[in-house]
Amino acid sequence: MRESRYGRTSLTFGRLLTCAFLLGLVLRVGFALTVDETLHWPDSRWYFDTAEQISSGKGIGNSITRAPLYPYFLSLLFLVSHRLLFVRVCESLLAALAVALVGVAGRRLFSDRVGLVAAFAAAVYPYFVYLPSAQVSDNLVTLLLLVSVLALVWGRERTSWRHAAVSGVFLGLCMLARPSLVTVVPALAAWPVFCRGRGAGLALAGKSLLVVAVSVLTVLPWTARNYAVTGHFVFVATGGGRQFWYGNSAYADARTTENPEFPPELKARLLAQADEPSRERLLYQEGLRFVKENPGRALRLYASKLANLFQLYPSVHTGGSIGDRPPVRAAMAFVSAVLFGLSLIGAALVFAAGGRATILPLMIVSYCLGSAVFLTVMRYRLPVDPYLILLASAALGRMLGWPVREQTAS
Repeated sequence: MRESRYGRTSLTFGRLLTCAFLLGLVLRVGFALTVDETLHWPDSRWYFDTAEQISSGKGIGNSITRAPLYPYFLSLLFLVSHRLLFVRVCESLLAALAVALVGVAGRRLFSDRVGLVAAFAAAVYPYFVYLPSAQVSDNLVTLLLLVSVLALVWGRERTSWRHAAVSGVFLGLCMLARPSLVTVVPALAAWPVFCRGRGAGLALAGKSLLVVAVSVLTVLPWTARNYAVTGHFVFVATGGGRQFWYGNSAYADARTTENPEFPPELKARLLAQADEPSRERLLYQEGLRFVKENPGRALRLYASKLANLFQLYPSVHTGGSIGDRPPVRAAMAFVSAVLFGLSLIGAALVFAAGGRATILPLMIVSYCLGSAVFLTVMRYRLPVDPYLILLASAALGRMLGWPVREQTAS
């Protein structure tokens, strides 16, 4: 029997989901209060410096090296306060909203109980508790991608052009914050194949095509701006060439704590290039040349980079942190192992059912396989961790004998 979306069950779901939201908010703000007001990562410093420049009225200038959305988001917060704690509290609020969206997605795709388990799991998930205090784009990207996926599965299996358009807008915003999110496009292409149902394939193919088209249109104004600034086609930013060479060169070792250095000869060639897009093309060319000449080593590097995404606990740059302590590492490894194991079972269940929930494992696989072409660290996986949590919650529900089926009312 499908759980009702109305009456007592619906009221109970809403109240418990609110509790998950508040729990997530309290944990994130509480953690933020324990962290010194210092930016710990080089990426964070760039984001803050750029946001300061934007908020002062100077704009982002001619910068094309990083995606623009997160510094623009920060500049909006700076209209109220420049204090780091204020930024972390605002990001904690966004992260708690993501907790609620995980619950709604679980309800929509499976059942009320699965949605609530997923929401509470997301609320206490250690990496998500930490993320709002890191000041990198992942926290914002995770929320935007959740909205995109939720809009994609919101209606019935028949095509919902409005929902698909909304999904495309938010996917485009994701790309403006993290260009590597373009790697989820193959998941959208594969989704109609795996989602069975009367007329579902053709309807979802049109829906997926619209999502991709609208996402490109969302990014297009920034691409046009890049062309006006550089005279070259730059979809979002030029960091991809650097990351590609870091992950595919004779100097690459797939380590997550230290990037390889450019050799003197390559440094000289980079300095000789006329502009940043030309330097990026050179790095892509050098990386591709390495792959063609060393296919075996390139494949081993790819496997190592894929494994980086699924580390049981993160490797940190500095020693002496709480994450280096053996009990903490053991706890993180246990949580990750349980999550990965249950999510594999959940993926098998949704593929066997052939419903709309197949988008969850497809998103994970498409994003991770695409990301591993470049240099990877565990943090880059976090935008798809909500889908691991949803799949794991669905598997747990099936093991406990809960009714696990999609909510189909529009």
